[in-house]
Amino acid sequence: MIFEGVKLAFIGMGTVLLFLSLMILLIHWVSVLTRESARRELEAIRLAKDLKARAKPLKAAMDEDTDIDIAVIAAAVAAYEEERFSLQR
Repeated sequence: MIFEGVKLAFIGMGTVLLFLSLMILLIHWVSVLTRESARRELEAIRLAKDLKARAKPLKAAMDEDTDIDIAVIAAAVAAYEEERFSLQR
């Protein structure tokens, strides 16, 4: 009875070992097959990061222009309201 339990345990562990070894081989095989695709994808990601880094100074300049525009608009509205209220008095 104990012998059959030990035999069953070894068969189960052997099956798991075989399955996991097969999975390792399949994962390695897929990595070999997709190596070129992964390289192209990483290159595209690197180029996108470079473009984003180059666009940051441009965006900062645009933000600065936006701040100036907002200040000009606020001054124009204030001048308009001052003129409008001075005419009503």
